[in-house]
Amino acid sequence: MQAYKAHYEKGLIVPLGNPVIPEGSELIVTVLEPSTENRAERQRNAFRRFMAAMESAPPLPDEFDEIISRRVNIQREAVL
Repeated sequence: MQAYKAHYEKGLIVPLGNPVIPEGSELIVTVLEPSTENRAERQRNAFRRFMAAMESAPPLPDEFDEIISRRVNIQREAVL
């Protein structure tokens, strides 16, 4: 299954970009609620939710500071 973003315009579903959809494909169309927020408002609200989650998160264990002090690249180490 593949998902594509689109918008509805003058009675037509207009995909964003130019996806290649094979002829005869069966489609499932999900209509999302129209967003009343612009991009800046969505980002601001997401940031506020993130900050609230960070405030309620427990402190990192002491081992975290020890690992960071060894200059371990967590991103590189975590990649499989």
